[in-house]
Amino acid sequence: MRSQRLAVYAFAAALVSLMAGPAIADDERGASNASLKGKYRFSINKSCTDTATGALVHIYFIGVTTYDGNGGATTTDRGMILFPLSNSFLTFEEKGDSTYEVKRNGSFIEEGTFTGTDGTVVTGVKTVGQIDAQGSVLTYGAAIPPVLETLSNSAGPFSFRFCGQSGTAVRIR
Repeated sequence: MRSQRLAVYAFAAALVSLMAGPAIADDERGASNASLKGKYRFSINKSCTDTATGALVHIYFIGVTTYDGNGGATTTDRGMILFPLSNSFLTFEEKGDSTYEVKRNGSFIEEGTFTGTDGTVVTGVKTVGQIDAQGSVLTYGAAIPPVLETLSNSAGPFSFRFCGQSGTAVRIR
């Protein structure tokens, strides 16, 4: 009798485990990219060092990124590049296409390519971020370890740089 009761308990435990397994597996996959969807206005400060010359530049951006909820994003921004040693600056406008992945804890990684109105292309741009609990504020930071960004124009690559950045974004729609 005791062995029959143990067999029933074992069967019941196995049945519960089978039913709970898919729920646990769903939870372990992470948050859906749908948790990052909508238009966000941002401000980012970025400092970069050219790998060949060691020259330092500071870049200030403002713009709007639209996250599609499926892992794709488009950005339109403008900014200013400051060259500290020469006390000079350049202004720019650019558009970018990115992909992103949201983690279970609300953090995300975004990677993309940006093309300026002057034809300059920046590849290898990688940002890490965090979504607040309400999904209305994003904080941005640099990837650690840093990722090499490449600046190119129609003649080919002309600069390789490592950058650090920080910024915030607020949902506007």
